[in-house]
Amino acid sequence: MAAAFLDAPARDAFGRAIVAIECASAVEVVVAVRRRSAAYLHANVIAGGVAAIAGLAVMLFGDHVFALSSILIDPFVVGAIAGAAVELLPGVKRRLAPAAMRRRAVVRAARATFVERGVHNTRDRSGLLVYLSWLERQAAVIADSGLERRLALGVRDRAERALTAAMARGGAQVARELAQLAAAFAAAMPRRADDVNELPDVIDSDLDRRDRNRPRR
Repeated sequence: MAAAFLDAPARDAFGRAIVAIECASAVEVVVAVRRRSAAYLHANVIAGGVAAIAGLAVMLFGDHVFALSSILIDPFVVGAIAGAAVELLPGVKRRLAPAAMRRRAVVRAARATFVERGVHNTRDRSGLLVYLSWLERQAAVIADSGLERRLALGVRDRAERALTAAMARGGAQVARELAQLAAAFAAAMPRRADDVNELPDVIDSDLDRRDRNRPRR
């Protein structure tokens, strides 16, 4: 289940990772976890269409004789049920959405979240959004302009690959991968004596009802 990705041990691990990075560097980390980054309604349509066609084929070519009204209506009912059921099967949506489509959705949602959460509102433009999308099992790392200029070549891309690779193993493993990035961020933007915590460290998540009802800051 999606909520298990961000269970209590995972939340604690993310808290430690944020502290590790912010104590070692001037980077301000915001972690956002989303159930999904797009609706992928085409997956519902495909599943519903396949089920409807299969149902119609059974009714037309099976041994049982169906009423004409059933042949007209029942395949659509079966298709509608199958299409709705896809909402409960994230793996099906993931398989029916090409990797490039999923990546575009994740990056687009991450960039929107970067602005919505005000990650750019830091003194030295040192904000870092770690965006994790559960259905897609993908991570996006968005660095503000001040941090992006100072990061070594390829650091952000490697961070995204490492976090994405850990997604299937749960939130705690992703958090451990995130903590290991502290040294790279410290090298890019060392912590200063007058550094203050400019962005809230709370995890921004919609994976359970409690998080969905929490007002955004």
